[in-house]
Amino acid sequence: MRDPILKYSKSSGFYVDAKKDFFSSNQALLEKAQSQNASYASGPARTNCKICGHSLPNETDFKSHGVEYVFCRDCNHLNGRYDDTKEFIEELYVSEDGEDYSKNYIDDNYVSRAEKIYIPKVEFLKESLPRTPTGILDVGCGGGYFVYAAQKMGYPSLGVDVSKTMTQFGNQQIRNLMGCEPLHCVDETELYEAIRYTAFDVVSAIGVIEHLREPQRFFEAVKNSRASFLYYSVPMFSLSALLENSLPNVFPRQLSGGHTHLFTEKSLVKMHELIGAQSIAEWRFGTDVMDLYRALNVGIQENCGSDYAHTQISEGMAGLIDDLQSVFDRNHFCSEIHVLVSCSDSRFK
Repeated sequence: MRDPILKYSKSSGFYVDAKKDFFSSNQALLEKAQSQNASYASGPARTNCKICGHSLPNETDFKSHGVEYVFCRDCNHLNGRYDDTKEFIEELYVSEDGEDYSKNYIDDNYVSRAEKIYIPKVEFLKESLPRTPTGILDVGCGGGYFVYAAQKMGYPSLGVDVSKTMTQFGNQQIRNLMGCEPLHCVDETELYEAIRYTAFDVVSAIGVIEHLREPQRFFEAVKNSRASFLYYSVPMFSLSALLENSLPNVFPRQLSGGHTHLFTEKSLVKMHELIGAQSIAEWRFGTDVMDLYRALNVGIQENCGSDYAHTQISEGMAGLIDDLQSVFDRNHFCSEIHVLVSCSDSRFK
């Protein structure tokens, strides 16, 4: 097996436009995150690693925004100290048809979001695949941005998700743009069955695995499916998580709400072992430096800083964000990774 293709970094320009509320609505977002964290922390204690199942040590490694976290001493995965209960997951994604969670993604910029965020993801997939796929099953498709981007680039694509609001919104958008409704609302069990019985040879899970209550069911479904490739993205333990631990008055983007655990380089390897997969291509990029920049702006705002003071931060740092971020990306300590793996162990391949 050859070494995987490695790609690093991307422009942070779209983040500033798409996530303006991260700067302007820090207090409201912080309070919501704290409420969700309190709900999560009210659940039973987690005793085994979310990824490998190894027993977790009694020692807590750090605490952030009301939640304790511990690294697995076997695979180094960062675990929240509590189980993701079915009630907690339903509260986040399913309750009232997922309407509350969908507010993070439903807006009037469907095409712009798809072209600036999701088309590059499909392009990376296209560049990395050793052959043209028969199609793509997108798991946890949400509003179908990735499905739409894949269809626009000529790949047959279907999506499944547990949110009725998100899939209805996405189908409406894609119907107007492409003349079809490729998204399907399913329950938790049907989600895994869709993977197990897919006729497509690519399963994608963009920003999904970290939200699953029982990721082992996902691993087994992929391993026992006919799919030859898995394309996924997950959040990573990085500078962003350390900043959040040190800055309790800043909205925690990386560790809060549905992000109850984070991957490390070692726990990615363990996940691949469990699936029976080999890495083909990896694209590392993060928003760690943008999170630092945001924290500085929030700090100035909380200390009654003037518009002139904000200008000084912008003039001094804004132009350095991408260059500084690339240092973290290339040293494999950034907040996000996209990976294409070959599921070589499946008896169907």
